[in-house]
Amino acid sequence: MALEFSWRGAQGCVTLFPNPEIRLRNVPAGSASVSVTLTQGDREMGGQDVPVPGNGILPSGTIRTFAPCKPGLYEWTVLAKSSTGQVLSEAHQARFYPPDEAATER
Repeated sequence: MALEFSWRGAQGCVTLFPNPEIRLRNVPAGSASVSVTLTQGDREMGGQDVPVPGNGILPSGTIRTFAPCKPGLYEWTVLAKSSTGQVLSEAHQARFYPPDEAATER
């Protein structure tokens, strides 16, 4: 599974930050939900579980987290889960905020 997002148009430093559009590819068959979280280093900024989007796109504002505020590297993580909660796949993408540059592979 893979994910892709951009900070383009994102307004940081707000309490309830609407996620940017997140595009998912190769979500495993049998996935019922995805758990989406935002982190900066070891600090979790929040996230939530939502149903798997049929078109693979989580529109902007689907979930709310604490917003990126300080410049730095932030990472979205998506776990695809079965209806029983079993993790079927995991994907990550990190980008620097505010510049929209892809982070190097970790």
